[in-house]
Order: sequence, then structure tokens, then C-alpha cells
Amino acid sequence: MKDMQQDDGNSAGAGGFEVKRGQARLKDIARSLNVSISTVSRALGGSHDINAETRKAVVEMAGRMAYAPNQVAQSLRTNKTNTLGIIVPDLTTYFFSANLSGFQEVAAEKGYNVMICQSNESYEEELRNISTLMASRVDGLIISLSKQTSNYDHLQALYKKGIPLVLFDRVCDDIETTRIMVDEHDGALKATEHLIEMGCKRIAHLSGPENLSISRRRLQGYSDALQRYDIPLREELIRHTQHLNRQRPGSAGAELAGAVFSARCHLCH
Repeated sequence: MKDMQQDDGNSAGAGGFEVKRGQARLKDIARSLNVSISTVSRALGGSHDINAETRKAVVEMAGRMAYAPNQVAQSLRTNKTNTLGIIVPDLTTYFFSANLSGFQEVAAEKGYNVMICQSNESYEEELRNISTLMASRVDGLIISLSKQTSNYDHLQALYKKGIPLVLFDRVCDDIETTRIMVDEHDGALKATEHLIEMGCKRIAHLSGPENLSISRRRLQGYSDALQRYDIPLREELIRHTQHLNRQRPGSAGAELAGAVFSARCHLCH
């Protein structure tokens, strides 16, 4: 096998032909190395039925010729893009950015790329994100719902079409798909119990948007803790807010309480 020679931005192969950098094809690599196109294809695909020496030569030649596979053609042939679409409400929030890092790491280990979209807490933007990702032929979707999302027809449509769908953190309980959640009820119950055991009796609860299932589960945990200790539930100590991180505790009725249990963090940024 003979190495490529470079001249004025072009590459000349063993047969004397020239290929403009960035326009190389599988057959150009094959002709340069005097091997078959199928050998080149399998070598670049990491097939173990190609010996290590040939695989190394193919990969090196592909690099010298600036070969780039035609992803569109591959996806049409295999009906897969090896790409996952991820939609989060807010990229600036640590919870979601940390999850994205984990998703991307695991996807890369499995040979997948990710396309990331931000709904910016908007139902309409969430719909546009899904349309964009589906137009890009992603193989599946991972979604954390916006706090405006209360209509789930778009998720039902994906589910009925057989699109692989995973919901995380903010989920829809009406769709039988994979969901990734923490135990919001138990966490809220234990947090409220902790305040009670510290001697607090008037505990305010700053909750998130009422349409979010995590808000409802946290409220139920708070309520169950009060009931467990025979403390009456006082509606004036419960506040639902859309922008908890921008609201001062006093404006949410916390001035009436001796302690505050806040459904803050990633719940309603």
C-alpha cells in the first residue's frame, strides 16, 4: 500500500488521480490503498473482521484525504442517524446542565451524538423544538417539560408514532413511556418533618406551577408530613408561583410562618 502525496490542496493517489480535499469518497480511499470499497467501509465502521494493519491504513488515509462520511446518505440507508434529541426548559440551570453532561457522556459511549434544544419554559417553543429535532431525523427524544406545558397532545402523537421517548424530572403521568424522576413526595415529606422536629409549627410551602406533577407531589409530601404530626394544613401558608427564584419569601406569605419549605432548586427556575 502506498501513502498519499499532497500538492497544492489536492491529494494524489497511487493511480495518479487527484481528489480535492474534503471531497474524498470511499472508492478514492479504496483505489489509493488497492483494496475494495467494502473493505474501506468496514474498516471505517470499526469492523473486527478487518485486520488491524489494514484498518489502521484505511483510517490514516481517510484522515489525509479529509474524508467525511455522508451522514444523510447513511441515515437514509440505515434509517438511523445515531443522534438523540434532548429538550430542557433552561440551559442556565445547574440541574439541567449537569444532566445534559451525563446524557452526552453516555450517548458518546454508545456511539450516539446529541442535539440539544431549550424550550425556555415555553410550551410553544417546546413544540418548535420537537419539530426541529424530528426534521433532523433524530432516533429518539429525551424531554423535560416546560412549566407552561399542560397539553400533552404532542407527546401522545410521538408515542403513537413509535418514536422512542424518555421524560425526565418534569413528566406527564398520562403517557406510558420511560420516565426518570426522583421521589418528590418522600423528599418533601422528609424536609417538612425535619422542620417539625426542629420545633417549627407554622411552616410555609412555596410551591411551583400547579400544572407540574412534581409540584403536586411535593405539595402532597408537605401535607402528609403535617398530617402525620397532627398539624393543621393552612392554605394561607401555601403559595404557587411561576418564578420562585425571582420572588422574595415575604411576598409569598412566608411572613406568616415560622419556617419555609421551598420547592426551589430546579423545580421552577
